[in-house]
Amino acid sequence: MISGSIEFFNVAEIRDGVLYRFPLHVCDALQIPEFDAEGNFLRVHTGHRASARALYGAELRFVTEAKRLTVSLESDAPFSATAYNGDFQSAYLAQEAGKREWKLEWRAALDGVAHTSENRFSKRVWRIAVSGDGNIRFGGIRTENGEAIRPPHTDEVPRFCLLAYGSSISQGVGALYPPLNYLNTAAQILGIDILNKALSGGCFCEKETVDYLCGETFDAVYLEPGTNIADRPLHVIEERVGSLIDTFCTKFSEKKIFVATPVCGLSDVSDTASDYRENFAKTRSVITAHAKKHANAVLLDGHEILKKHYYLSADLLHPSDFGHVRMGHDFAALIEPWLREEIAARGKRS
Repeated sequence: MISGSIEFFNVAEIRDGVLYRFPLHVCDALQIPEFDAEGNFLRVHTGHRASARALYGAELRFVTEAKRLTVSLESDAPFSATAYNGDFQSAYLAQEAGKREWKLEWRAALDGVAHTSENRFSKRVWRIAVSGDGNIRFGGIRTENGEAIRPPHTDEVPRFCLLAYGSSISQGVGALYPPLNYLNTAAQILGIDILNKALSGGCFCEKETVDYLCGETFDAVYLEPGTNIADRPLHVIEERVGSLIDTFCTKFSEKKIFVATPVCGLSDVSDTASDYRENFAKTRSVITAHAKKHANAVLLDGHEILKKHYYLSADLLHPSDFGHVRMGHDFAALIEPWLREEIAARGKRS
């Protein structure tokens, strides 16, 4: 969204200055039933609502001639932020709960950078990438001498956007430095934008979520839905995951819909993970069956996205920093042949 003189990328709602990646009415609707081992209903799970309220993959984007500026950020929990000039990383902030007046400066070395050295963004586009689990409040931007700020123009940002919806793996959990998330890495390689709507502890494919995602603006879709829902009964997986794939493939029949089976993890590494193996077999079968029904669906083998066991962190569920980087390269290689012509035509800035 654009508000005032700033583009709030991957921000769906701003309330009292707090930035939200999903609209609050969608956050409040997230739920999924839980069952015991015999399939008896136990309770309704809503724990992933907090993940939907958290900020990941969000950016403040703007252009100014100012050489120095101050960005005001505040949160009730620790958060981090990375500043970029175009694709050039400029500064990093790791902040405890509280308010921070973050002073940033244009690097003179960038003055001589030619357009041909740029990738996705014009070097003139300031990008403040913010991540954190708390309520992150944006307090404004002040330029040193009152220089004007404006949102980026369309020729200053990527022209191709991939919408992503998945689990904590796609959200970026496991990467100690959030920008190393495998989807961010792939975006850099392909020269595109990633609208990352993955949900840690979630991706339960609620109708409210699917309806909201279908209303976003994107050029292709990546779905990684088979991880957290795997321990639910087959009929719930079929109803939720099957409907997600069918809805996107039918509603956006002219776009490529990439659908991934569960990636390598605990079930492939540990001898004590038989439950995981059985559960992931269920989601893999549902994902495969529904993807094969649609001509525009591209089925991706999750084991080709995360290829090596040592790409994992010690929980054997989430990739490490190195794992995310490797996954980003492998994921980009998998989808690039399907998107090559369209990205070449309008994805990278020329």
